[in-house]
Amino acid sequence: MTTILAEREAQPTLNSAALAQLRSDILTCRLMPGAKLRVEGLRERYGMGASPIREALMRLEAEGLVVLEQNKGFKVADVSIDNLNDLMDTRIEIEGVALRWSIERGGVDWEASLLAAFHRLSKQEKFNPESPRAISNDWNREHEEFHAALVSACGAPTLLSIRSRLFEQAERYVSLSIMADGPSRDDVSEHQRLMKVALSRNVEKALEANRLHIEATRGKVAASLASKKKPAALSVVNRKPK
Repeated sequence: MTTILAEREAQPTLNSAALAQLRSDILTCRLMPGAKLRVEGLRERYGMGASPIREALMRLEAEGLVVLEQNKGFKVADVSIDNLNDLMDTRIEIEGVALRWSIERGGVDWEASLLAAFHRLSKQEKFNPESPRAISNDWNREHEEFHAALVSACGAPTLLSIRSRLFEQAERYVSLSIMADGPSRDDVSEHQRLMKVALSRNVEKALEANRLHIEATRGKVAASLASKKKPAALSVVNRKPK
């Protein structure tokens, strides 16, 4: 009985770990677009059972990061110029609404959280020193936190959930462009400008700065996809649960 209870208590932790690891590997393109996702291979990769792997795959299919093909199994969702444009156009609209409401409704706590998020982001090295063609996990985390802080005071959980999913989808395209030697950007200055115009409470300037930031990402990724230069797959080390 004790063993059964222990297994039941451990299952949510394993499910969360499988989901987090799979999502991270897809977003950073350690698992490339179109890659087959076989349960046995993923079990070996992550050192865990089939049940949490299957649940993670189903969750990621609902998020649009994984596709289930009839009689073929799961694979990482493909990318395309059309999907990129649809994604970025939608991001501009959704983030614009969330940012406007956040600026209008945010107080001192929102200002402090945004300042702190930018400070943490500015102190991170963007690229992983062990794999210069890959974005650092720490930078990725702080980058996501900064953009979440920008809109955190909007007061609309449903809108924030949609924005978060769009942001994740966009990060996968950014990872691809970096792996294919896309043009570099002054990330610190771009994010600093976003922070300053948001804190100035100038809604129109903030929306324009956010639009330009997203358009810069679109341009960089589109150039990479249009070049048809296939990015080199990142080396992968089998991950075991801690």
